Amino acid sequence: MKKLGQHFLVDYLLLDRLVEYGQIIEKDVVLEVGAGTGELTSRLAEKAGRVIAVEIDEKLVEEASRKLSKYNNVELINGDILKVKHKIRGFNKVVSNPPYQISTKLMHWLILSLPERIVLTLQKDFAQKITSPPGSKKYVYTSFLANLLYKCKIIEDVPRTLFKPMPRVDSAVILMERIEEQVTPGEEELKLVKILFTQKMKKLRNTLKTVSERLQLSFKEIEEVLSEELLNERVYRIQPHKLYECAEKVIRLTKVRGYVDTL
Repeated sequence: MKKLGQHFLVDYLLLDRLVEYGQIIEKDVVLEVGAGTGELTSRLAEKAGRVIAVEIDEKLVEEASRKLSKYNNVELINGDILKVKHKIRGFNKVVSNPPYQISTKLMHWLILSLPERIVLTLQKDFAQKITSPPGSKKYVYTSFLANLLYKCKIIEDVPRTLFKPMPRVDSAVILMERIEEQVTPGEEELKLVKILFTQKMKKLRNTLKTVSERLQLSFKEIEEVLSEELLNERVYRIQPHKLYECAEKVIRLTKVRGYVDTL
């Protein structure tokens, strides 16, 4: 399973705690990515109204199917989550121990799907990036996206010895609770923020100067809608909601000018 980036939790008490962290109740539809042999899936099925479990490995799906045969509320999907995600709808919670190598792409999709609660076991370094505040050297685009829409925290460290096969790094359990008064993120705005993070150590002024031509705007136009204080701040130090508001204002300008998306 190492070639697929999958490491299976063998601590049953931790599996129980993952379900507890999810606060699963009968009305919930829970998504599990990387179902493995169904150990976590069966625990979720005991509590949830419905479980959507995705596993890429056919042999593991066969084993999980046997284990889960007594549950009529489990939909077991054999496939790569990043390829079948367009078919998955209606989940309001996520509880998973996902394969390590798809963590970033998976995280972006999960966040923008806006489930109310997400519980994931992730590589510790990646979990720390997600929970890092603005101003931290670990603060990246994924940190911005997560903290724009969720309250994020690490709730438990997980030593590598609790996995089979044992990974080379330790893990952590992350809890993400959706912020009630959240923005509805726009595709163009997020594209712009992602570009700004490619030069995150620079001042916002300088990154926007670089991208203004692609936006078919003069920098003078951008200066007129953003404060001097904000323009002089470094991208990675700006609070998520302020950075998103900045992107909204800039994209609004482009629409007034009849901009064609070239980001």
